[in-house]
This record gives sequence, structure tokens and C-alpha cells, in this order.
Amino acid sequence: MRRLLLIPLIGLVVLIACNSARKPSDANFRAATNQYLAKHGRACTLIGTSFPVNVPKARASMLASKLAALEQAGLVHGADTTAVVHGMLDALRGPTPPQPVRRYELIADERRYFQQTPGPLGSTYSFCYGQKAVDSIVRWTQPDGPESSSQAEVTYTYKIVDLAAWAQRSDVQQAFPDIRATISGASRVNQIVGLQLTNNGWEVPGT
Repeated sequence: MRRLLLIPLIGLVVLIACNSARKPSDANFRAATNQYLAKHGRACTLIGTSFPVNVPKARASMLASKLAALEQAGLVHGADTTAVVHGMLDALRGPTPPQPVRRYELIADERRYFQQTPGPLGSTYSFCYGQKAVDSIVRWTQPDGPESSSQAEVTYTYKIVDLAAWAQRSDVQQAFPDIRATISGASRVNQIVGLQLTNNGWEVPGT
């Protein structure tokens, strides 16, 4: 008899848990937003090229200053050499002869920070230095529509977990203003995400 009573009781507990996950609440919206950020919330800075990278010494460039900062931070190693540097105008004027360059290679122990990331024209290359997670739920709109298509807009602030030490360096942040903006915006800048109610609870559509 006890076993027969236990089965309906387990079903009731599961039903209560499911209904609880479907309620609009700070806890449920935090969980749904963190689930989204776990997939799409990497804090990365675009470098746009694979390694090794040959940077001409004859002219200054934004890429040169970025790689120089990463060398000081210990992520890449640079050496002076000569190489043919291919450009966008090669088809018109032909390839240029070898020239002095600074060749940068990834340091093996720091390869974990160099990752392929999605870009507007497909996959590209970035240095990733942390992971965004919800710091606080600021506010949310009252879900609208029938339960089967209920939606809510959630405003939250983020924090960065597992922040790499090199991303906190002042010379790196000067060379990569986006890193400085992301780190300084943690817990201060409001972010907005749209959530949809599903059979499994609240989710960001399409994730």
C-alpha cells in the first residue's frame, strides 16, 4: 500500500516543480538568462587572423599595437624576420617583395585564450578572457499573451567570471578599448534579453 501511495506523491512533486519553473520570477529569469549566457556570453576581443602573424615594420597599425600589448602580457611571442606580406591589392599590383616584419606566434601555454568565434561574415578569431553571468535582475515586464506563447523582457546586469589576469592590464586595455568597456560595464550597464515560456520553463528563443 505504501508503494502505491508513493507513486502519485512523486508525480505530484514533479508537477509542482514543473509549474514552479514556469512561473515568472527573478530566480527563473536568472536561470534562463544564465543558460543563454553560458552559450553566447563569452567575453572576447576580436583579433581577426590566425597565427603566425606577420606585421610589417615599415608602417604602424592597430594590429601591431594590439599584438605588441599581447606580447607584453605573455600571450604571444614576437621575433624580427623578413616575409612576403599579402594584401588586398595583390591582384592589381602583384605581390610585394619580402620586407622586414615582426612575426608573432602563440605561446603554447596560453592557447586556451585563442578561440574561433562567430562573426558577421562567418567564423573569425578572438582572444577570450572571461564569461558573462547574471549579476542582478533589474526588472522584468509582466508576461503577456496566453501561457503557451507567453513572453517577458528581462533587464539584467552582468558580471565576468574567470576573468583572465592579462585582460586587467592597463596596456592591454589601452590597445583593446572593447575589453576596457566590457570590464568597466560589469554590474553597471543594463542588458536586455527576451524570454519565451516553453514546456521546460523560460528560455531565450532559438538557443
